[in-house]
Amino acid sequence: MRIRRLFLVALLPALIACAPMVKDGQPLTAKTEFVVRAGQTIGQTFTARDRGLNGVEIFLAPDASGAGEIRLHLRASPQAQTDLATSTLAQVVRAPGWYRFAFAPQTDSRGRDYYMQLEMYGEGASRVGSALGESYLDGALYENGVPRDAQLAFRMAYDPIEVAIGLAAMLVTWLQVIVVAILLFVLPGWALLAWFLPGWRALAWGERLGLASGLSIALYPLLILWTAVFDLHLGALYAWAPSIVAIGALVWRLKKINNWQLTINNCQLSIENFAFAFVVALIIFTRFWAIRSLDVPMWGDSYHHTMITQLLVDNGGLFDAWLPYAELQTFTYHFGFHSAVAAFHWVTGASMPRAVLWVGQILNILAVLALYPLAVRVGGNRWAGIAALLIAGLLAPMPMFYINWGRYTQLAGQVILPAAILLAWMVLEARARDKWMLALAWLAWGGLALTHYRVLIFGIFFFPAYFLFQVRREQIVAAVSKISWMGVGGGVLFLPWFIHTFAGKITANFTRQLTTSADAVSAWTQQYNSIGDLANYLPMGVWLALVLALAWGLWRREKAVAIFALWWFFVLLAANPRWLHLPGEGALSNFAIFIAAYIVAGVVLGAVASGFQVSGFRFQVALVAVLIALGLWGARERAVEVRAEPHALMTRADLRAAEWIQSNTPRDARFLVNTFFAYGDSVIVGSDGGWWLPFLTRRQTNLPPLNYASENGARPDHLRWINALPRMIQEKGIGDANVMAELQARGIRYVYIGQRQGRVNYAGPHVLKPAELTANARFQLVYQQDRVWVFEVICSLGERAAGYTESPYLRVFPQSSLIDDSGWQ
Repeated sequence: MRIRRLFLVALLPALIACAPMVKDGQPLTAKTEFVVRAGQTIGQTFTARDRGLNGVEIFLAPDASGAGEIRLHLRASPQAQTDLATSTLAQVVRAPGWYRFAFAPQTDSRGRDYYMQLEMYGEGASRVGSALGESYLDGALYENGVPRDAQLAFRMAYDPIEVAIGLAAMLVTWLQVIVVAILLFVLPGWALLAWFLPGWRALAWGERLGLASGLSIALYPLLILWTAVFDLHLGALYAWAPSIVAIGALVWRLKKINNWQLTINNCQLSIENFAFAFVVALIIFTRFWAIRSLDVPMWGDSYHHTMITQLLVDNGGLFDAWLPYAELQTFTYHFGFHSAVAAFHWVTGASMPRAVLWVGQILNILAVLALYPLAVRVGGNRWAGIAALLIAGLLAPMPMFYINWGRYTQLAGQVILPAAILLAWMVLEARARDKWMLALAWLAWGGLALTHYRVLIFGIFFFPAYFLFQVRREQIVAAVSKISWMGVGGGVLFLPWFIHTFAGKITANFTRQLTTSADAVSAWTQQYNSIGDLANYLPMGVWLALVLALAWGLWRREKAVAIFALWWFFVLLAANPRWLHLPGEGALSNFAIFIAAYIVAGVVLGAVASGFQVSGFRFQVALVAVLIALGLWGARERAVEVRAEPHALMTRADLRAAEWIQSNTPRDARFLVNTFFAYGDSVIVGSDGGWWLPFLTRRQTNLPPLNYASENGARPDHLRWINALPRMIQEKGIGDANVMAELQARGIRYVYIGQRQGRVNYAGPHVLKPAELTANARFQLVYQQDRVWVFEVICSLGERAAGYTESPYLRVFPQSSLIDDSGWQ
């Protein structure tokens, strides 16, 4: 009996491996149901997210009795006639429930688009469960080959062995990305610090990684700016040169045997090293796992970040004109993040949307790692750094949640910020002025200024906090001298770009915000600058622990904790000058500050918690056990932090539509897309995939990137002119004669309604409605797939717009070439 049990236990993994994995898909969420019967088909487009698709489960219910059988056809598209697989339901539908259609595993299914069609052969009928149209992003329900605003209630099944093979391939890709990340975003700064930072050899690996990553990210915008000063555009050399030089410099530095031996010694196994590696591995896993199903970065910010990066690549460096993607004529935005993405693209060849996703997550990792050396500085030991990584990387929702907003530029600035602060701290505490250490600080602060203007302001407030707590009377002159030297050096590096910003409106807008009195601040600005629910930024338990930690640190007169606390208090006051009846509200936002609260929480909590450690092997083992438990819990929470439904503008259906637009519309075609007014009704923003059309198709729309508010356009009144059309449509309606005349005057010949149908971050009444356009003879439907609609604007009744290519809208369903199916997918 015991042998039999052992045998069953041994077979358990194999038995589990034989059972299909059921996941993804769309559950039943609506009462509306469709019927499959002889002569009436029901279908669904969908995207498989794993390798080894071997079945589909569909919610069915009996409708009319009969001995007929239901057959599922798996095809590449609704227009395809060739079956990739077929499956016949082996039972009669007698009760409502989930019924599985099994077929041979599709070994190439990961990331592939499919269409499944249900047909009834023989007598009988079954009702098919359905859901609301907006409930599934990557497809739609089809009735007799015609897309409906609904979704089939279905679930996908996968072969576990094939899924495991796919996951292994994904891990290989992750390792490749990590190697490239080290090459680009660690080694350049590492080499500079190894050569020029006193005491570099004494630093732990975590301290080196944090400092090196910050300095590496700061380096790329400086190189691009200062080569542009001399009219040089080096293209891919911006990526390869720093890495190659860094490798050569490090090899030369380590050629002596004692240096190699010191490096080997730093790699020796210890409880601290194990804890550090474990937490970092979990952070990497959560960041990369979260984007495995994304094709395009989310939210509106991601759109202009992708476009700016593409323009950097197209021009081999800095640019002014935004053509062919937008009709803007100046570029004054910070570009540190975009420089990093361009470098990644030049090395890997990844598509730009995919490169933005990868680098965004790499920086999400580095923004947490950057806290390690700062926490060690404040706490005085390595456990402070490990605790900071645990809190900021796994227990707090920020910065992980940044991916949903595309808040990548602030994230890049917060990779550099801790390094800039720590280098400034070192300069201020050095007994003599070290020119090389000062030069490193210049690079960090100059790069920070080019990467994010507001994060630079965060950093500047460190100096008065340090001055008040750390500088004694006899040290005032020396401290002022060092701060001045850092300011002058960093300012000189930033100066060419600061002068350049006057070409656009960004400096004037910022100056206006700084000089607006507290009484004159608009109600919208006050509402926008409200702090909101603190639980959105950090768990309430972490907030409570932070307050207690600050109180404990101040009671113990820990100067480093006091400096850190006062620094962020000054930053908070800067975002709320109204509290002091001062002008400037809106120049810094509370939102930007509080989503960066993970910095102060991680460093202060880590520093204070590390002070309670007790020596002894058993205590450290118990500490690691607690860390593992918290880390695994936090990893589970962070791995599902991506919220595509409320934040994704682009879907697979939009990508396929963009492919159709490229092939079936003139190059000079212009599109009207869904928009809504934002930021106090001062600008328009997009609310579905139509915002991405200029980047994906090179066709212009009525909606430029958000930067149009701070850049100059082709006409002096471009801001007012751009806003006028959507305001007219809101007031008069799309079918009004004046609106039609305005569309014609602006050369708009097509209307695009994306898969999300104008409902991303917008619940108002003003969206383009397919039913309204279909009922108007001035709009001719030319494409409909899933929930995406494209209409041609008829210039006059009975006359088609010039350049129209007759292409029946239900004949084309491409596997879009706009989807990155390279090894970097």
